[in-house]
Amino acid sequence: MLILDWMQSKVISVPPTATLLQCRKLFKEHKINRLPVVDANNIVVGLISSSDVRSFAPSKSTGLEIIELLEIMSETKVRDVMVVDPVTISFKSTIEQAAQKMINRHVACLPVVNDEDKLVGIITGWDVFKALLDISGAEQPGVEVGFVVPYQPGTVRELLDTLKSHGMSIISVLSSASGNNMRQVKIRFKGPDDLSQNVALEQFRDHPGLRYWAREGEFYLKSSAKMG
Repeated sequence: MLILDWMQSKVISVPPTATLLQCRKLFKEHKINRLPVVDANNIVVGLISSSDVRSFAPSKSTGLEIIELLEIMSETKVRDVMVVDPVTISFKSTIEQAAQKMINRHVACLPVVNDEDKLVGIITGWDVFKALLDISGAEQPGVEVGFVVPYQPGTVRELLDTLKSHGMSIISVLSSASGNNMRQVKIRFKGPDDLSQNVALEQFRDHPGLRYWAREGEFYLKSSAKMG
């Protein structure tokens, strides 16, 4: 899935000369936690977070200390606090690449840039989570069934053919390697009614690779897969 489809394209940004007081106001007004810092050409040069601004405020302050703090924040520039040259990602990337970069670089968001390194969007961990939900089909009514099958041609096709032969519509299919030349497969599907779905599920009850199936309020875990 493309970042273009999930990034926030209307990005609030600030110049390096903005003050911490201005940033605090933007964080509150727009209910955001991070601000890309851009130069006069809209090229990303830094990133500042709400926690960076909060670090200036002591946990307990008197009235006089608050006034002094506001004065300091009105004088302190973003360039003195921001993360310089933050990790960014190209708008031509995918959600999977964004997630991998966030994990590898231990960051919670990525400014998205074009070929000229100019800011065109921002993507956060929450955006990745929402994309994952969409990919999995978890927000759609249906049945989820999981298998561990040999990593060879035809194993997933066999499962899908069984469902289709019982009139089921496939919502999503996810697969990942699990070692020992095996792979985990998660299929989400739906049928005309619960009875037809039950008939389809019954076909898998004795399948050697079945691990579980889940449906709103119901969960079946194959005995061999139980913990302990």
